[in-house]
Amino acid sequence: MIEPVDTSAASAATPAAARKPDAASKGFEQMLVQQLAQAMLKTAGDTGNQYASLLPTALADAVEENGGLGLDLNLDGVGK
Repeated sequence: MIEPVDTSAASAATPAAARKPDAASKGFEQMLVQQLAQAMLKTAGDTGNQYASLLPTALADAVEENGGLGLDLNLDGVGK
């Protein structure tokens, strides 16, 4: 059996600036969540509501404000 790789030493050696999510990963996550929400709205049926068009952006903003989806692999705690 192959033993799992211990990433704690590599994570400790990585500068804190490199572990922070960059603008590209944040932008990608926001775009992904917006597109998923738009696809969900299409299947919901009643999209005549004037507030329905605000849902994708509001959902993407809320996900970003609460830490994102975790797609940035350089964040602390990944692999632990």
